[in-house]
Amino acid sequence: MNVQYKNILYKILKYTKNMKKQYIFLLMILSILYILYLIVSKTYYEYKINSHIEYITYLNNDIKNKIKDAEGIIKYKSSLAYKNKILKEQQSYKNKWEEVIYLTTQSIYNTFITNKIEKKDIIEDIKIKDSKIDNMNIKQKWLYLIFKKDTY
Repeated sequence: MNVQYKNILYKILKYTKNMKKQYIFLLMILSILYILYLIVSKTYYEYKINSHIEYITYLNNDIKNKIKDAEGIIKYKSSLAYKNKILKEQQSYKNKWEEVIYLTTQSIYNTFITNKIEKKDIIEDIKIKDSKIDNMNIKQKWLYLIFKKDTY
């Protein structure tokens, strides 16, 4: 029985030597594949980080430009010229070089400002003017209001 065990052991050892080489070869291939996987994963990770950094720098530059624009608007709106313009618009004043276009006659406009004529007379004058305007078509109304010309 001893001989049989020796033969069996010999065959197993012989078979395992060939198997060891195959396993070692497979283990080497797997280790190479794993190393390649690590290399590719790290380069992809670096690529993602770099693209994210580029995106953040782009956003940074965009925000800087918007801040510069906002500072320019703040400087303009805090200037005396802008404040003067807004105050004049709110108070309906005009500069010397500006011209006011009246949608009514200037005399009616002046009567509202000066308050010298009684309200009844003003209302009657307006009614007369309105009756004249009511009979016009749209084109005639605009011509009358802008150029003060009757097209009748």
